[in-house]
Amino acid sequence: MKNVFRFASLLTAAVMLFASCGDPDSGQGGDDPVIEEGDLVLDVDKLIIRGDGVDAATFTVKIGDKVLTEGVTFYGSDNKPVDLGPSFKFTVTEAGEFSFWANYKTFNSNTVTVTSVMTDVPETPEDPKPESTSFVRRVLITKFTGQECQFCPNATAALHKFFDEHKLAANAVKAEAHTFTSNDPAYFSGSFYSVSAFPTVIVDWAVQSTDVSYENLVSLVNERYSAEEAKAGIAVNSKYADGAITLKVSVKAAETGQFRVGAWLLEDNIKGQQKGAPAGEENSWYHEFDDCIRIADSKQGSMYSGVKLGVIDEGKTAEKMFTWTLKENWKVENLKICVFVSVPDAAGRSYYVNNVITAPIDGIKQFEYAE
Repeated sequence: MKNVFRFASLLTAAVMLFASCGDPDSGQGGDDPVIEEGDLVLDVDKLIIRGDGVDAATFTVKIGDKVLTEGVTFYGSDNKPVDLGPSFKFTVTEAGEFSFWANYKTFNSNTVTVTSVMTDVPETPEDPKPESTSFVRRVLITKFTGQECQFCPNATAALHKFFDEHKLAANAVKAEAHTFTSNDPAYFSGSFYSVSAFPTVIVDWAVQSTDVSYENLVSLVNERYSAEEAKAGIAVNSKYADGAITLKVSVKAAETGQFRVGAWLLEDNIKGQQKGAPAGEENSWYHEFDDCIRIADSKQGSMYSGVKLGVIDEGKTAEKMFTWTLKENWKVENLKICVFVSVPDAAGRSYYVNNVITAPIDGIKQFEYAE
């Protein structure tokens, strides 16, 4: 019997970390409601500002078409009042994320989060087809492995064959979590999702399997790729300078719904010695580790499938800023970025990856539209 687990079927299992429910911070529930006519709506002109005390985010509060300029009280994430002055402007002199909601009479608004950064804010990538919401769809394959894992070369060979030969390779992105032993040159030392057997693959954070044969891998990828259309597109503008990366991610919704976003830093061509690999010069690629996770910026509560963006209306966009400091032993020329968006399952208990892209650490990746 194949060891394949659908995350939604393991909601009571402790090993499935994001299967618990009830804690808003864990990502299980607590999402923003879809805004309806007559609600108190809080909007902001900038989701990302520079933390220089000058660059400002200006809020607008409305009920229906009526813009409110007085009688509004703003609150922070701690539910304490925040004075934004008569112009409803927010400035700050530190980096961080700052959430606000508004009250007017008996009405409470949605929550808006403004991100402050100490670097220049990258421009939003140009949208080549602003009228379109038909995006290229890709699945995310996360491989849990390590150079001391004697059974992992079989998974490496299966993935190698898949990306060399299969037609779905163009619609898949691979990331490797080297979490088996700490003496691995690609070892991921940060907190990350834990598996009990190696190798393991997780596809779209929706299905997990220890059977990483070529046939089963094709089946899992095809299952996820066919499960749903792309519900969002992803664009990235990233800047690298002085050992740090700053990236702005723009997510455009193909349909109205809740979304989360995650960004991982990956490194290629890390040299190691893979235990159990076939001998011979022709098999040297087993010892060259690609797509290795160096930073996994996608954890909220106990989930790794993305941090909250909230509701995005069809055809509209939301933005998220990520800033990373690199370690000296990471080779800049081998680094790239993996960005994915997640959507809730039918029960709203777990988030599955719906689309994923890779992008350079210094450059622009526009929305990819289906032809």
